[in-house]
Amino acid sequence: MIWQIAKKEIYHNFMTLRFVLMIILLPLLMIANALIYGFGDSGYREEVNAYHRAMESRLSYVKNNAQESLGRLAMRGPGEIYKRPSPFKFCADGTDELIPRSVPLSESAGGGRGGGVTTAYSWRELWALEYLPSNHGSDATTLIKIDWVFIGIFMSFFVILFTFDAIAGERAYGTLSLMMSNQISRGQVLLAKYLGAFFTLMVPLIIGVLMNVLIIYLSGNIPFNANDCLRVLGMVGLFALHISIFIFLGLFFSSRVSNAITSLVWLLLTWVCLAFIFPSLIGLFVGTLDPIPSIEIVSSRKRAQLANIEDEFRPMELLETTKLSEAPSPDNPSATRRWATYFTKRYETKTRSADEHVDQQLRQVKFARELTQISPIVCFQHAMEGLAGTGITRYMDFVKQVRRYRQTFIDFIKTEDSADPDSLHIYPVREGLSQKPVDLNAVPRFEERPSYQSVLFPVGLLILFNILFFTGAQLSFLKCDLK
Repeated sequence: MIWQIAKKEIYHNFMTLRFVLMIILLPLLMIANALIYGFGDSGYREEVNAYHRAMESRLSYVKNNAQESLGRLAMRGPGEIYKRPSPFKFCADGTDELIPRSVPLSESAGGGRGGGVTTAYSWRELWALEYLPSNHGSDATTLIKIDWVFIGIFMSFFVILFTFDAIAGERAYGTLSLMMSNQISRGQVLLAKYLGAFFTLMVPLIIGVLMNVLIIYLSGNIPFNANDCLRVLGMVGLFALHISIFIFLGLFFSSRVSNAITSLVWLLLTWVCLAFIFPSLIGLFVGTLDPIPSIEIVSSRKRAQLANIEDEFRPMELLETTKLSEAPSPDNPSATRRWATYFTKRYETKTRSADEHVDQQLRQVKFARELTQISPIVCFQHAMEGLAGTGITRYMDFVKQVRRYRQTFIDFIKTEDSADPDSLHIYPVREGLSQKPVDLNAVPRFEERPSYQSVLFPVGLLILFNILFFTGAQLSFLKCDLK
């Protein structure tokens, strides 16, 4: 009996104008998405080529320093760290053009002065990680992306059109009471209504996805392997969870109100709140709750802290000797250690300032994302970005991996230096470290490893939303009047 009612629902939906519009618009959007991301001028292939060129430049930078000496490599650092572009940007764009694609090094030339005595020692600032500010000056025309997330939001709107009259409409025509006169429970009727709407909506989605993936595969710009196919199937599963939530929501309102028009109005208001109003208001609230200091303020604080270090090691009073009046050298370990202390304090100040500022930004973003996930639409977006490897969560994970690599690189320098008996083993001064060249193959390389842990929480919420909305629809239908 359940399947008979579901088939009737599917047949009825296929005969409606709304299904005709959906079977036309959804594949068209999927084709447009494939053409934009598969054949666009700034597509994945171009990003990958730029990434490989940057990596070659970085490898050459490290090679030149390593061939000269370990000390030079220690001072110059591993070069700029680049984030690999994701091939699934067409699924969830994640506004990647607003997110930094690399973590560069802060490196500048300097000269040693000690009181009124100028040493002949010429030095460069020790390398440190910096974080580029986000690019908020993007053209307004690029803010709306026809990716799978946008198509998913578009589908949630169409779900409303397919479910607003599922129960209220039949009750108005008197067919609901006729259906319930048979030996079938209300729960079975609700399940049949759900299955009818679900399969109706999944048909154009599957057609669109197959056309989309086929066009992108034939373009040759975005390669696919077995693991990528599993990720695509996972995203289709996210579509199914997302659609299911709004089917239950539509059945809930359709059974709560007296007529279909009222149901449609309530559903549209709920959809607008979930898609736009709640995420925007929560984001605004979080931004005002914990305002982040500007880059100018952070830079001013950092300059003040560095000035205090300068006063400690190179006071303005004209003294006969200062802590840095002697240049470091293998023959002067005490002076080399003083310079090591000076470099270390400057490095720690710059690192702490940069890390704390970006950590505050990322904490605010994370908090806002957690609050906005009261909307199933936002949960769907976050889960899609997690599987696609795009968005701010990917950047947060990238920053964590870069910091681990930073420590790995420093540990490598100290380990290599400890094997040289001629070295003073004083880090981080070039003269205090080994002056022998380093094998390029021994230098640790940064390898970004994808992580899908960020997907678990939004997927869990999508499942929870399905359970809650199913329960609400079930209770609402059990209490509704059949006439």
